[in-house]
Amino acid sequence: MSESTSDTRFIHHRETSDPAHGAIVSPIYRATTYHQPDPWKAPLYDYARSGNPTRHHFEQAMAELEGGVRGLAFASGMAALTAFFLLFETGDHLLVTRDCQGGTQRVLRGVFQRFGLSVTYVDTDDAYALESARTPKTVAVLVENFSNPFLRVTDIAEVSQWAHRHGLLVAVDNTFITPYLQNPLGLGADVVIHSATKMIGGHSDLTAGVIVTKDPLWGERLYFIQNACGGILSPDDAYSAARGLSTLPVRMRQSASGAQALAEWLSQHLGADNVYYPGLASHPGHQRCHRQMRGYGQMLTFRLASRAVVQAFVGRLKIAAVGAGFGGLETIVSLPELHCHAALTVEERAARNIGGDIVRVSVGLEASDDLIQDFEQALATD
Repeated sequence: MSESTSDTRFIHHRETSDPAHGAIVSPIYRATTYHQPDPWKAPLYDYARSGNPTRHHFEQAMAELEGGVRGLAFASGMAALTAFFLLFETGDHLLVTRDCQGGTQRVLRGVFQRFGLSVTYVDTDDAYALESARTPKTVAVLVENFSNPFLRVTDIAEVSQWAHRHGLLVAVDNTFITPYLQNPLGLGADVVIHSATKMIGGHSDLTAGVIVTKDPLWGERLYFIQNACGGILSPDDAYSAARGLSTLPVRMRQSASGAQALAEWLSQHLGADNVYYPGLASHPGHQRCHRQMRGYGQMLTFRLASRAVVQAFVGRLKIAAVGAGFGGLETIVSLPELHCHAALTVEERAARNIGGDIVRVSVGLEASDDLIQDFEQALATD
């Protein structure tokens, strides 16, 4: 397992940006414009779309925690992904993790492919598949790690070395794992993307996205897109996201502990082949986690006998919530065909083996014994 990261760094990004008053919590600045005593001298802040102190504080914290040079905060994870895709031009070709969230595929198919950006979905944990899918037009690889919903693990260092040999940009969607458990830039990636709506915010009460870059040039290009297109994070949500960072370590430890316990119980109840959690020795990505991560996270997926069994299971749950989303304080059970992958066609879901028998779980902060009892009674047959 990779060397542990210090919890202290997550707490002490909160140093005040208002030293005049000594506040230990960074203030919320809602101003949309700023007085410029000398308008011929470029100010730090001039207009809210171009920059905001509260947003800047969160962006700097994310850059520091991910080991990058520039952080950019957006109104949602999809706004961040959209800004990333806007880096490319007509005729460019991308390689994207095949087992990725439905929203990524929706925006690529419904928006960017109409403008001539082509995409091949590939198993990024398979070096042969990557090389076979590469074309002379390929410019970048987008890795979703863990993948969604089957939690496949890509060796980021290996993919980055391969990609850079061919002059390709490497981006990693690190939403499931967070900077607490993994830092893709340190493993060779060029760009890290998060839906901060999820684990970073952590309370199911904000929508946010983040991009962190290793190279200042990519940071400047993405800042131009952010400022030009305007998909910025609001000051209030930036404040909430920064607050979420402060408690991320303790939340991730508790949730990961609960996920491990639940996954082990499910693997005995359903059989290891039907439970997907990288913390299980039976998971094909288990050893890769040891090489590049500091834990296994809070997400797990399992397969039941049929859609009818899934319907009975979710109808009996008493503690876990059922719905879209993940990463909150509460355990959330999602059905990929109805939630995270609803944007895919029936044929696309079938090609990815995502049917009505699949259940995805975001484990919250509840006591693991309570969760196991809830799942046990919900899975019981009459």
